[in-house]
Amino acid sequence: MTPPCTNCGNPLQRHVNLSSGQLSALANDLRFEFGPFVVTPQRAQEFRTILALGEKDIKDHVSELARLERQRDILSSFLSPIRKLPNETLFRIFQYVCEENLLQCYPWPPGRRPPTKMKSPVITYLPSTVISSVCSRWHALALSSPSLWANLAVETYTTSLDEAENLVGFIDTITRYLERSGDSPLRLALDIQGSWIPHSEEVPSLIHLTQHSPRWKTFKYDGHHFLTWYSLLSQLRCPLLVELDIAIMVEGLNCFKHHPRLTALSTSEPVGKTSKALYNQLHHINFYHHLLTELVDALHSCASLKTLVLGYIYPDLEEGGLGTWRNITSVSLVNGKSSRIVFSSFDFPSLNKLVLDGGHEGGPAHGLVSFISRSSCMITTFTLRGIHLSDLDLVAALRVMPALLHLEVENKLQPDYLPKYQSPVTSHLLSSLTHDHSTSISLIPKLHSLHLTWRFESSDTSDDSSDDSSDDTSDGAPGNNASDDEFDNDFDDTAFVNMVKSRWFKPGSDLAAEMSALGKSCIRSVVLKFPARRVNADIYEPLRILDAEGLRVVVAGTNGVQV
Repeated sequence: MTPPCTNCGNPLQRHVNLSSGQLSALANDLRFEFGPFVVTPQRAQEFRTILALGEKDIKDHVSELARLERQRDILSSFLSPIRKLPNETLFRIFQYVCEENLLQCYPWPPGRRPPTKMKSPVITYLPSTVISSVCSRWHALALSSPSLWANLAVETYTTSLDEAENLVGFIDTITRYLERSGDSPLRLALDIQGSWIPHSEEVPSLIHLTQHSPRWKTFKYDGHHFLTWYSLLSQLRCPLLVELDIAIMVEGLNCFKHHPRLTALSTSEPVGKTSKALYNQLHHINFYHHLLTELVDALHSCASLKTLVLGYIYPDLEEGGLGTWRNITSVSLVNGKSSRIVFSSFDFPSLNKLVLDGGHEGGPAHGLVSFISRSSCMITTFTLRGIHLSDLDLVAALRVMPALLHLEVENKLQPDYLPKYQSPVTSHLLSSLTHDHSTSISLIPKLHSLHLTWRFESSDTSDDSSDDSSDDTSDGAPGNNASDDEFDNDFDDTAFVNMVKSRWFKPGSDLAAEMSALGKSCIRSVVLKFPARRVNADIYEPLRILDAEGLRVVVAGTNGVQV
């Protein structure tokens, strides 16, 4: 059946209809006829006419093919798997994507650097707007989900009332998000830059945001000015506020002491300037940098404290034996140099989660084993990031964590001006973690999940080596790759695979029952990431089999996810 014309709808008519016999004759002429007088002027004109008509046939069919492809795309979209997802599932996905909508003041003053340097188009920093622009279904779902519009990060600067007239578009964007967020609790991060201008609290952006302060659930403040300099911010009433993060020094937090739901605080504020009644209601505290005496005072004031996050701790009194706090269950040290002070000064008998993060400059974990032994705590979650801990020390620490369920280890690249360190994830550590099925003695026998991140560049590029894989330093400074002679930071892939295999017991098997009788649990999740290294898929092929049996395995490198 001849297809219809895309313009008039009538069946397409062929303008050229050469039979196979005619084409064979022409092809025969091409083989045997030659010379300047073979094609007469009349015959040449005939060929030109046939070619022109043939081009017209091609254009007609190309247009028809384009029409059919459009129809195919439209019809196939009805069979797209995403159309089968219910709105409830899509909404959960959208919630994950819309964790933050960045509203940065525009135009930003020339010569000033904004807090966030946008490397992509502005729209990419507004996920709620992007989602609502995809299709009518997503648009309707986004507008009917106020919580997607309630996560705001606002970056602005102080302006005079005259200059505020240039910010109409910025204010309209804030207003649109506040309106679409409906009555949902707001998660607000506010950063105010620029020089202090008297009466700058009248800037429309602050007026619009503070009008919705009864809906604030979390509030983070950063910038160049004290919070109390703005009357609109220092006299807030936020009955829903549960989390407060003040990233700069402030002149007291007493303006928040009448918020009964406030349970989480991150601050650099000296403890003595804040009412003890505020600290008494807190369950979570994050101290960016404090004196040791201030930390002790805060702990004495926080009767309900469960989670403690510490940055820089400055020792202004003698360390050791400063107290026991049985209510604290989670401690995170985000500066490695503070670990010695904490481990030697405090006991946390109820501790079940410990996070050691070396920060930008790393640091050793002095006294870790003695701290855990002295506290007699049962740690179930242990995270180690960028801490200068040898494999022997890590094995010793794991021996005093028999109840450990979740282990995460990440090495961090050191700046060139700092000495390198040996990663604790060595062949010795992996062999120590390997189960011996013939004995009940085992290192962390109940481990459920293991997450390793290996950031070093290996001297062995696995299955795809390249000539330029070496990292030369022109100035002779020590680099962060494994080619340095000081440390051998090559990852032992085979030892890792053997370790995982030894900890996997197929559910319902005789081996699983035997290991359970010995007090050993089956590992359930393994994640291994190489941000600067390729993965040899052949080496990790045994883990594919375990993944098919039910173990969650992820092995990813610069060449993508291989398992």
